[in-house]
Amino acid sequence: MTTQEAEKNVRLYYWFRLLDEPLFWGPILITFISRVSGMSLSQIYVMESICVVGLFLLEIPSGALADLIGRRKTILIGSCLLFCDIMVFASAINPAMIWIANLIWVCGFSLISGADSALLYDTLKVLGRESEFKKIEGRAISYRLFLLAGCAITVGYLASINIRLPVYLSAGFKLLFVVVIYFFIEPPMTRQGRYNWREHLGLMKISILFVANHKNIKWIISFVVIIGVASKIWFFSYNPYFELVDLPLIYFGWLFCGLNIIAAISSFFSDWIARKIGDLGSIILILAVIGIPILLMGSYVAKIMVLLVLMQNIARGHLTPFIGHFLNQYLDSENRATVISIKSAVVSLGQFVMLGLFGWSLKLYNLPSCLQILGVFTLALSLVLIVSYWRIFGRK
Repeated sequence: MTTQEAEKNVRLYYWFRLLDEPLFWGPILITFISRVSGMSLSQIYVMESICVVGLFLLEIPSGALADLIGRRKTILIGSCLLFCDIMVFASAINPAMIWIANLIWVCGFSLISGADSALLYDTLKVLGRESEFKKIEGRAISYRLFLLAGCAITVGYLASINIRLPVYLSAGFKLLFVVVIYFFIEPPMTRQGRYNWREHLGLMKISILFVANHKNIKWIISFVVIIGVASKIWFFSYNPYFELVDLPLIYFGWLFCGLNIIAAISSFFSDWIARKIGDLGSIILILAVIGIPILLMGSYVAKIMVLLVLMQNIARGHLTPFIGHFLNQYLDSENRATVISIKSAVVSLGQFVMLGLFGWSLKLYNLPSCLQILGVFTLALSLVLIVSYWRIFGRK
């Protein structure tokens, strides 16, 4: 890879992150699924828990595949699957089609997860700019979040006309996402050649043992699991909570606009935040803005409490660039995507267990009570993490 090709990759990465999520869908995701398929909230949680089992099973093999045949190839295949996924969602008329769409998403997302971060980090190694990973990742994500904020304003109005309009609009931008990925250049660090299943299995085994024997990486994965599980459950409760307090549909988009702006600002200044408050300060901040608002929303059910979802997005913006840099500094190029995928696989396993439990809990208790339980559970584990951080990393 030449310097010019590496610079091209960095520029394209901004476009890649800009189009990484469906632009007009987030504010009505659960409402859309329940209306077009007739599925209950409990059924949606159970479905999601089953899907993350698929992620758990595919994350590590897909990460190893990216390290073997090239990150660009696996990301490109994954992006094509994500385009197919959103088209199936847009035309869904029953639970079976929602299930099919979710299963396609699992395959596509697993191929991209880990490979994207690895491609950027190894591209920056070519340029001798690895230290800029957090800054570039943070700004790339912030631009996407600002775009999502602008798009979110229109979602409620579009959905009021036809619930499928936002999804079809998102599909058009997903096609552009595929085009952007096509022009990526593969960094030279990846081992490329003919596929060999023995080498594939060997790389997976070595990477799993690497993680099992590395206490720093195990702690980082534990931290991401707690945040990933709590955030996922909380996100899926957004729409039902909005409906519980009788928030009009048109305001869903305005609220998502606000939360995306908060996340965008947090992501843009992620590198600055980390430098100012340090690694431990960043960790405490992320844990606090997840656990405390969940507990408060469950304890006091009112329209004004929906504003607490804005706090989660401080963590949403800061987490990916912060953890991306924090984890990558302990990894080697030859198994970078595989180890990152191991992290994602463990998060998926945690989400499977907790989404299933949360869905089951909704059959026994109301949504606010379940949020209270989730908030207490998250804060208790956060305290354990902070204490163990001092032992493993010191007070930096």
